[in-house]
This record gives sequence, structure tokens and C-alpha cells, in this order.
Amino acid sequence: MALKYQIGVDAGGTHSTAIAYDMNGNELGRAEGGPGQINANYEGGINNISEVINELLDKIDGDCMRVLVGIAGLSVVGNAPEVAATISSRINNLPTRAITDSLLALYSGLEGDDGALVIAGTGSVYNGLQDGHLIAVGGYGNILGDEGSGYAISVAAMKSALLSWDKREENGLIPMFTKLFGVEHMDECNAKFYKMENPDVAGMAVHVAKLADSGDKHATAVIKDQAHLLARDIIIGLDRYEDPKPMKIALTGSVLANNKMMRGLIEDEVKNKYPDAVFSVSNGENARGVIYDKSKDYRYFTNHEDR
Repeated sequence: MALKYQIGVDAGGTHSTAIAYDMNGNELGRAEGGPGQINANYEGGINNISEVINELLDKIDGDCMRVLVGIAGLSVVGNAPEVAATISSRINNLPTRAITDSLLALYSGLEGDDGALVIAGTGSVYNGLQDGHLIAVGGYGNILGDEGSGYAISVAAMKSALLSWDKREENGLIPMFTKLFGVEHMDECNAKFYKMENPDVAGMAVHVAKLADSGDKHATAVIKDQAHLLARDIIIGLDRYEDPKPMKIALTGSVLANNKMMRGLIEDEVKNKYPDAVFSVSNGENARGVIYDKSKDYRYFTNHEDR
């Protein structure tokens, strides 16, 4: 009897990971490929996703029953069934479903249960799931949102340092930034800051967190402020659930996974209103979301691109 298995794909902005699991959730193999984000380069993203799936299919002797692809940028592009059809047509017309990468992370982080997944890395977003209905809070990007993200922490820290520089007052963030940028004075940092890419800006948040852990009051104030904003978003999401509300909250992303102070502040504020909230840190493979996906929206797409 042929082995039956399923494939989950986490198609992000820097790379794509495809993992095959048997029907009991045991990993059978994996493949890595190029970025699968489709809002910036649709054809390139689709090609990378298809190639990584085909590479994995060639490795495993068995019958693939379905393919779930979580794609960065899908919410911008829209038309998920069309995207799934295009991918399916390039992977032997296997039953395929396309969802956002954040929804894939939600399935994986909650392991099929109702609840919420809060992501805070370069950006941030709250995604809740209750009886098949999705609730989203935030996720509006670095200009309009991303509260509590690495980017937001770094920007808030820069603003604090620049304000203290103008006042000529002491602030531990000033020597931190001048050292990071390799300059003598704080007012030389802003020009360099504006030339940075978003992930590089977000990467400085770890230095702010370390300074806060050492007791610096200005760095601690930044972490507290950003923790409050992210806790606010979580509470908004919980408020929108119907009763009885699911209280499972999984935290993921570099900021939440690595910043104990911020996690504690968020948990305390949320539990002040929702004492039954249960928090966990999710560090699993997002591709595992295929194991927990309860949707039946997997269809065969035959000769899609020839129609």
C-alpha cells in the first residue's frame, strides 16, 4: 500500500520551506527554496513555491494527498483560489490550498485549537480563530501599525535618544546608538537610520532589550510602552470573540520569543482583564499547519494554465 502524505509550505519574504508529513503528523522530508512572497514578484514567488514542492515530491515515494501553502503577500494580491490553481497546475495538479503565511502560523501555533497567535518580529499582528472565523488586529505595516514589533521598538528608542540629545540630558540609548552607527554624536545617527532597510532597523531592537535588562530607565520605558500597545491589540482581539471566548494565546516572532521582559508585561496586562488567558511561546515549524488544517477547500485543478 502506497504511503500517503501531505505537504505544508511556508513561503516567506526571504525563503520558502516545504515539509512533508505522513497522515499522523510525522515529518518525512523537507526542501528549501527561494522567496515565495508574491506581492513584490508574483511570477518569481509562484515559481519558487512550485519548485520547492516539486523537489520534495521527487524525494518521497508515495501519494501526496494535499498541499497547503502559506504565502507572504497573499492578502495584498488576493484571489487565493486562483493562486492555488496556478500552483496546482505546476505540481502535477495536486489538491492545493493557498492561505496567508500568518494563517498558516496560526494553524501551527494553536495546533488546531481556537485561540490567537500573536506575531512580533520585524512587524506585528494579532490573528484569532473561533469556530472557523478569523479575527485580525493590527498588521498594518511599519508606518500605520506594527505595535510592539522590532521595528517599532527601534524607532521609539531612536526618538527617545534624539529627544534626550536635544535636551542635553543623559540617556543610555544615546551611547548605544552612536556605537551601533559608528559615529561620535547622536545627531549623526538619524541620516544613517533613514538609509536602513526595515529588517535592519528591527534588528536593533535586541540591543534596546539588552539595555532594558541592564536596568536603563529609558530603554525600559520603550519596552514598557511597546508591550502596552501590543497588549492593547491582544485585548481588542479577545473583546471581539463571542462568549465563551477561547483563551489560548500563542506568541511567536523574534521579539516575543527572545524578550522575557516584554512577554511578562504583555501577559500581566492582558490577564488583568482576562485572568483565564493561557500564554505559550510557539517556536514550531509553520509548515506543520497542514496537519491541523480542517478546511475541505482542496480541489484538483487540471490544465489550469491552458484554459
